[in-house]
Amino acid sequence: MSAANAFPVAVVIVGAGAGKRFGGPKATAKLPDGRRFVDAVCATASDAGLSPIIAVLPPDTHAPPGVATVANANAAGEQIVSVRLGLTRLANHPVIGAIVWPVDHPFITLETILAIVDAAKRSGAPIVAPEFAEQRGHPVFFHRDTWRELLTVADGGARAVVRSYGAKVLRVAVRDGGVRRNIDVPGDLLGN
Repeated sequence: MSAANAFPVAVVIVGAGAGKRFGGPKATAKLPDGRRFVDAVCATASDAGLSPIIAVLPPDTHAPPGVATVANANAAGEQIVSVRLGLTRLANHPVIGAIVWPVDHPFITLETILAIVDAAKRSGAPIVAPEFAEQRGHPVFFHRDTWRELLTVADGGARAVVRSYGAKVLRVAVRDGGVRRNIDVPGDLLGN
């Protein structure tokens, strides 16, 4: 049995936003190497053994082969709506938890994802978040036991759920600035 089978973790890629400040949807925006954001995120998730990979995207946006796509037509809606659509798609999958990964964080490394999953497995923590330079970043692991809160939180979305767990949130220090590198405008692609 592989490590992924012993501790199965899914991923919900949140990529349905309109990207107004960016100038268009970020899921289909291109990285300097020519890959779309969603393709880069899906590739890293796949390399990390996350399964299933659920991409919540605008209608008529295609994910890479092997990735389940959930359409969210409300590009102006809150991100938590996309999180809920992805988690609902996972309802019948026997996973321990899911990593919620905003598509506008495409530079996160494989090592970071493996560190998050390993920390979740070893600790049993309900929520595991990466930390770079003592600041919490993305993506975040949510144990299945937290999904009810994600599906019902009234205000503040996933951030409010993370706050509600307080000291139970495990923060994992990583050497990956990508966890804090939110691509909001095209100029953000030029940063390091």
